[in-house]
Amino acid sequence: MTRFRLRRGREGLPVHVDIDEPRAAELFWEGMREVAAAATRHQDHDLYRAIVTIGRAALAQGVELVPSSGLFLQCPVCRSLPGQGCISAPGYPLRDNILHPQRAELAEKAISGEVPLPVPLR
Repeated sequence: MTRFRLRRGREGLPVHVDIDEPRAAELFWEGMREVAAAATRHQDHDLYRAIVTIGRAALAQGVELVPSSGLFLQCPVCRSLPGQGCISAPGYPLRDNILHPQRAELAEKAISGEVPLPVPLR
């Protein structure tokens, strides 16, 4: 297992980073979901754009997109806000998913640059 140390802030507390963490992608997207929720909570468009920038950089480094990565966008089906899970809509049941497939597809296209980024917050 490869480890290295980083120094954090004024406290100088060591932070151990395991670059072979088997859940690294899962933890990355969990953090991105938290940032999306914060962007929604604070109505911060700059934070939203930062999520997209970070997502694109992660994809370029080989991080795989996960279905829940669409949480940073408003759902085109049920209109759930960024950071919120989707809700079932007539003709669009969720079943075991937390997002509608259309939202996950939109996120993949937006992060890859195939489609322009939608306005996140109104």
